[in-house]
Amino acid sequence: MNDNNSISHFRDLVAQFKEKEQCFIKALLDNDLENPVLEAIYSVAVQIKEELGEYDVLKVDDLLLRNDLCAIRENRGFKYFKVLELLGIEHVPAELSFERTCEIRDEIFNRVSPYAIITRKMEIGALLVGKIIPNRLIGHLTQIKECYIWGFDSAATIYCRTILEEGFRETLKSKPEFNTPQQRKDLEGWSLDWLLKHSKNKRYFDREVLERAYKIKENVNHIVHPTRVMNQCIQMPELEIIKETFYILEMLFR
Repeated sequence: MNDNNSISHFRDLVAQFKEKEQCFIKALLDNDLENPVLEAIYSVAVQIKEELGEYDVLKVDDLLLRNDLCAIRENRGFKYFKVLELLGIEHVPAELSFERTCEIRDEIFNRVSPYAIITRKMEIGALLVGKIIPNRLIGHLTQIKECYIWGFDSAATIYCRTILEEGFRETLKSKPEFNTPQQRKDLEGWSLDWLLKHSKNKRYFDREVLERAYKIKENVNHIVHPTRVMNQCIQMPELEIIKETFYILEMLFR
C-alpha cells in the first residue's frame, strides 16, 4: 500500500471527496437539489471503499491519509456521513423533498452555526505546540482542532489517542532497544496501552506524562465503548482531552 503510486492515487481520491463534500453541504443549504454533486460524492466514496478492499489500510505510513481512509470506509468523521445519518440512508438520492431538505439544513445549522464556530475557534485557537514537535504531527494536531471547531467532538478525542500513539512511538525510536529496523517495525504494531506500560517499566518519561496519557486513553476508550464502567473522577470534557494531548506531546519532545 505504501508504494508511491498507490499513496498518490488515494490522496487524490480523498482530496476529491473533501472538495465535493464542501459543494455537497452548500447544495443542501441552498436547496439546490438538482446539483450533480449529490450523486458525485457518493460515487467517490464508493470508489474509495471498493479500492481499499485490495489493501490493508492500517499499514499506511501516512497517519493523516490512513485516518481519512478509515473514516470514509467506516462512514464517520465527515459532515457528509452526518447528513447520511440524519437521512437514515446509505447514500443521498438524486432528489430530496423540500421538507426533508429543510429538516437536514436545520440540523446542520444547529451543529455548525457561525456563533458556535467562532466560540470554538476562540476556545482552541490559542492552543499551540513548540517547533520541536515533528511537522507531520503538527499537521495532525491541526486536524484535531478542526474536528473540534466543527463540532465533531468524539472524532477529535479519538484522534487524540491515535496521535498519542504516534508521539510515544516516535520518541521511543530514539531508545537503544529500538535501534534496528526490525525493532522499529515491531514498535509500529504496539497499542498505546503497551507503549505506556513499557515506558513506565523502563522509566523513559516523567510519571506525570504517563499518568496524563493513561487518563486520556481511558476517556477515549469510554467514548468508543460507552458501556464500559469508568471512574468518574478521571472523566474529562472533550476540550480538556485535546488540551492534555497537546501538553503531553510538548513534554515528550521537549
